[in-house]
Amino acid sequence: MIARTQQPLSFRPRLVMAYADSAHAALSARHFRRLGWEVHLANSGPDARRLARVLAPEVVILDTQLPDESGWLTCAKLALENGAQKVLLVSPGVTPEERRLAALVGAAAVVERRDGVAALVDEVMEKSLPHAG
Repeated sequence: MIARTQQPLSFRPRLVMAYADSAHAALSARHFRRLGWEVHLANSGPDARRLARVLAPEVVILDTQLPDESGWLTCAKLALENGAQKVLLVSPGVTPEERRLAALVGAAAVVERRDGVAALVDEVMEKSLPHAG
């Protein structure tokens, strides 16, 4: 009889990203992978929605300026499909109007692109991990 060695299961949170800028997408994906996230890149809003349905990620990150379907519209569709889905938007400049629109379309937050990956990581970690207490 052969004894099997059991290895502990490790949980890697999933993240789906859709960016208009492939360089920014690669940089962000690499950063999250180093933090232990399983990252899946989407090329469009519809592709991000498909991945979100199939993979059930903890967080979806959408560029507001996706070429075929804006991140705003994609976020709204995700909210209709799965209201519990955490979606973060990345915008070139965040105004009070954009913050209101983000809430309207069901986004957990909107992050300014120039604040970099660190600001995005802060929002993802805050929005995806349960708080003790």
